[in-house]
Amino acid sequence: MTVSQKIAVALFAPLLALASLLMLASPAHSTDPAHAFKLGVSTASLTDLNSFDAAINRQADIFLWYQHINQSLDTDIAYGIAAQGRTLQLSWEPIPNPKPAPFDPTVYQLKKFTRGDFDTDLRRWADELRDFGYPVLFRPFCEMNGDWTYWGGNTNGNVPADFVPAWRHVHDIFVQEGATNVQFVWSPNRDGSVGDAIYTFDNYYPGDAYLDYIGFSGYNWGNLYTVPPCTWDSNWQNPVQVFGDSYDVMTARSNKPIIISEMASPEQGGDKAAWITEFFNQLPARFPRIVAVTWFNLLNREECLVADTDWRVQSSPTAQAAFAAGIQHLDETDGYRCGAPGFVLSATIRWASYSDYEEGALTTDFNIANAGLVDAYRFKIDSVSSTNGVELLTAMPVKAGNFSAGTSAHVRLTYRIPPGVYQYVTWLHPSVEDSCGASYIFPVTISRTG
Repeated sequence: MTVSQKIAVALFAPLLALASLLMLASPAHSTDPAHAFKLGVSTASLTDLNSFDAAINRQADIFLWYQHINQSLDTDIAYGIAAQGRTLQLSWEPIPNPKPAPFDPTVYQLKKFTRGDFDTDLRRWADELRDFGYPVLFRPFCEMNGDWTYWGGNTNGNVPADFVPAWRHVHDIFVQEGATNVQFVWSPNRDGSVGDAIYTFDNYYPGDAYLDYIGFSGYNWGNLYTVPPCTWDSNWQNPVQVFGDSYDVMTARSNKPIIISEMASPEQGGDKAAWITEFFNQLPARFPRIVAVTWFNLLNREECLVADTDWRVQSSPTAQAAFAAGIQHLDETDGYRCGAPGFVLSATIRWASYSDYEEGALTTDFNIANAGLVDAYRFKIDSVSSTNGVELLTAMPVKAGNFSAGTSAHVRLTYRIPPGVYQYVTWLHPSVEDSCGASYIFPVTISRTG
């Protein structure tokens, strides 16, 4: 191609693709989780955690632990579960423990987090979790849509509009501190109607850019609260009644993967074993976007009750057997939720302007179509290399974000082409995750002549 021909391309056909060959290699796992579906549990200690594993004949993948703003990361717990190949889900509560007497909850209002009053504690927590190094599911301000937490949007002098700025401020601090191993879990309490779930999402959702997972807490309360001195008339609810409305709203409004951050059922008021069996049977068809659940496996005194409630799967032999059978069956048949997203890539290579031609800045626009049956998360191009002295001008990595099955994303790269170079080969290394957290690498080769 002569100089005059190249100028003509630059001036009159800026979208004209030059001759190129685009080849997409088969995806390769960079991680291969032992279980596609992740099972989490909250227990009182690591000893109880091991007892839970023995009871269900399976190791839990996620361990839920609770800590407070004035504490430091419990390294015995954190490193103890990491050594066993588990992931920490940290439910982080922005009040001190134990609460000092007298305790003034207004000190910990949401707007004071936004204002920066607790930045020292936030940066310390971000640094501690960053230095821990292992992946952390970080669950701050959980159940913010309820009236039983100091950080709730309708308690302690807060209003719902205070929540999103506070959440974003915490997220921004962790980004500034480089805590890239921390994945944020936005976790309201489940809502009992579509209208309430919409209210929760519209008033408390901080935006896809500020979280990695949508989670929610949901319990079947049975008839626990129908006895004095309690005043709430609770009733037995099946899994769809507990989780369905929130799941439907959240999946309709965001492509983020869904986890159940806390769940359990008592024996009182119904058949706990049957409830557990129904839950596991419902997951594939009714809740396909749920990638992990965490069972609250504790004896716990609930509000007005005069005795502990046994939420554990070991509360009866039938409940324990149902849980062990349910998770085993799910592990054996799970394939509806995860797998490599299927991609079709096309490239348009062009001089975007005459000045770009003069400077040797060649633009490549990629259209990345997710042609698979599963959603893609955190798509990015990690690195690029080229022959013949061709230099990439675009900083790495380049992130395209999340896109569901059947949708597309666009990425633009700019190369500096040395004078006299008309042929080169460039290799791209994009990566993507499925909804189970498995990572895939898609090597791409482009040969350009002309």
